[in-house]
Amino acid sequence: MRPAITRVLHLTAPGAALALLGLTGATAAAAAAGVAGTAAPPPLAAPRVTVYVANQGSGTVTPIRVATNRPGRTINTHGANSITATPDGRTVYVGSFGSQDTVTPIRTATNQAGRAIKVAGADDLLVTPDGKTLYAVGGLGDMTPVRVATNMPGKTIKTGAAPFGPHSVAITPNGKTLYLLNFLGGTVIPVRTATNTVGKAIRVGTDPSAIAITPNGKTAYVANSGSGTVTPISTASGTAGPAIRVGADPSALVITPNGKTVYVANLASGTVTPIRAATNKAGRPIPVRVPGAMAITPDGKIVLVANFGGHTVTPVHTATNKAGRPIRVGLGPIAIAITPNGRMAYVANFGNGRIEGHTVTPIRIATLRVGRAIKVGLDPIDLVIVH
Repeated sequence: MRPAITRVLHLTAPGAALALLGLTGATAAAAAAGVAGTAAPPPLAAPRVTVYVANQGSGTVTPIRVATNRPGRTINTHGANSITATPDGRTVYVGSFGSQDTVTPIRTATNQAGRAIKVAGADDLLVTPDGKTLYAVGGLGDMTPVRVATNMPGKTIKTGAAPFGPHSVAITPNGKTLYLLNFLGGTVIPVRTATNTVGKAIRVGTDPSAIAITPNGKTAYVANSGSGTVTPISTASGTAGPAIRVGADPSALVITPNGKTVYVANLASGTVTPIRAATNKAGRPIPVRVPGAMAITPDGKIVLVANFGGHTVTPVHTATNKAGRPIRVGLGPIAIAITPNGRMAYVANFGNGRIEGHTVTPIRIATLRVGRAIKVGLDPIDLVIVH
């Protein structure tokens, strides 16, 4: 079986929220020996499952083997602000923005960094579902397509957008259309990947800051942090539907694997709003302290919500839409990833701008208990799981 990756969705918040962290720029599998006559319990994860952590402060990447929860040798990438991986799990890409604007490929078989690829910007990274093309997105909306087979960059695509922060781009499951948020313009820019041509801008709400697409690819949901709304977009027609009123400063969202419910983190109002996708009606807000990054288990039963700038992660049970007891993690949880088998979650603890974080906290999903903090580089900001 070929390896694959799990992409993490984390906070994409406006400047006031990032100020909480002091950011001004632009996430032992005990395969016990069986006792005679007794079947051994299944392992928590296959031995090859690895979490790759982008450490912004130290410009490095730390690999963590899920089977042991031990960090491997640090990989120096001379900058680490965003991270993604190819669907087959063979290559991890690490973006560095600012004066460098490069993407560094890491071959997962050896954990060796390759030659940096010069791009127009690397605030955000996305690989197409077929694994053939990497798109590197800059803060001015310029996108560079990179051919994965050769790691050669193509012609820069000028979108005219001004995206804000990481994870402001999404792609349909069939890989045909990419959507880029235009934070300052209040629009979403579609890009046809077959030709890398820019389509007509789609008007949404004020300050769009997060986007997610349903598993069937029919609807893109955009969180508008400035207007307290979520805009559904029909991907077939490229038209926006009526805005859905949620809480103040919606800045992250996830969709259940069955596509039935969208969960929206409302940073300023301290709530998570469930939206029924069939009717696009918002449900009763769920109180969660300063909700930021979110991730959902593969079975869709639990949404983990990072308490932005704090020390906890709050589980929300989707069957009841009730929040559970907050789970104590490190300072400033900013990104969450869950293993494909749904047994472990990993939380990147960034710090708060005054105190630099340097740990990742593992959480066992079955018990919602944390394991020992795993030491990584400074300011872990993003992560991706390869299996």
